[in-house]
Parts: sequence; C-alpha cells; structure tokens
Amino acid sequence: MTTHLKHALAILIVCAGASAPVFAEGDAAPTYQRERAMQRYKGCHFTDEMGSYLYQCVKKNDGFGTHWCYDETLEVFCPAQLAERKATEGLPAEEKPASN
Repeated sequence: MTTHLKHALAILIVCAGASAPVFAEGDAAPTYQRERAMQRYKGCHFTDEMGSYLYQCVKKNDGFGTHWCYDETLEVFCPAQLAERKATEGLPAEEKPASN
C-alpha cells in the first residue's frame, strides 16, 4: 500500500467518524416546529393554572409525552391570555405614540 493511499484512507476514516454525530441527531424538523410554536406564544406568561394542567397531563401519561403536554398547555391557555392582553391594552401597536 502506498503512502498516498494510506493518508487518503486515514483522512476518509477521520471524516467519516467526525460526521457520524451529525447523522445520529436525526430529523431537525421537530425542533423547528417547537421553535415556531414558542414564537407564536412568546407573549404568553406561564401561570399556576397552566402548571397544574401540565402536571396532570404528564401524570396521566406516566411521564411520557411531556413535550406534547407542554404544547397542548400552550394551545389551551395562551390564545385566551393573549386575546385578553390585546383587549386591555386598547390601541393596536401601530397607533401607539412613540416614546421620545
């Protein structure tokens, strides 16, 4: 085996080993979906009522599906909370006076 072939083979093995963790992570789509959901409800504040709802969901599922329970909690409580906040603020964002 020539020296050039040995070096090329060694580089190939190192590159293949370095790229293995990248492929082990799996599909990144669920991460993007969770980030999109978090952005949708970024103005929603977590309350004790939401915590109780989340706890009961996780308890009901024996500790499995915690991400699903968290997402469900946001979907149940946040739209009403955000709508209530918009109603109490009064003016839409574009009509508010600018601070000097």
